[in-house]
Amino acid sequence: MTAGRRLRWTGVGAALALGLGALGCARPAARPIGYGEETCRHCHMTITDPRFAAELVTRTGKVYVFDDVGCLAAFAREGTVAAADVGALWVFDYLAPDSMLDARRAVFLRVDTLATPMSSGVVALRPGPRADSLRARWGGRFIPWADVPTQGHRG
Repeated sequence: MTAGRRLRWTGVGAALALGLGALGCARPAARPIGYGEETCRHCHMTITDPRFAAELVTRTGKVYVFDDVGCLAAFAREGTVAAADVGALWVFDYLAPDSMLDARRAVFLRVDTLATPMSSGVVALRPGPRADSLRARWGGRFIPWADVPTQGHRG
C-alpha cells in the first residue's frame, strides 16, 4: 500500500470514529406517546393530555412516560433509575404540545389553581415571551426543575 493510500484510509477511519463517537454522545431521544393507550410509569393513570406529558430516557434508550411533570419529578427523585443511568428528561411545552424540551432548558410555571393530571400545578414552557405572557395572564411563579413538586404535593 502506498503512503498516499494509507493516509486516505487513515482519514476515513478517523472520520468514521469521530462520527460514531458523536452518536454515542447524543442525548437519548424521546419517542411519541400513545395517548389514551399508555399509562404513567409513576401513578399508572392513562396519559391523555400532551400538554402535561413528560419522558425519562435512560442512557440505553429505555423510555418511561408520565402524565404530569410532577410524576416525572417524583420518579426521578425516587431513584428507580439511578441518576447515572438517566440519559435525558423530556417535557412537553404546554403552549406547543407537539414540541418537547430538555427539562434542563425548560422553565416551569407553578400556579396553585391550575388543574394538572396529578395536581402538581406545574407546566413546562419554552423560555421566552410566550412563557412570560402566560405567567402574566395566569399568575404563579417560575420555578427551576429542582423545585418542581412531586405529583400532588404543592408544599
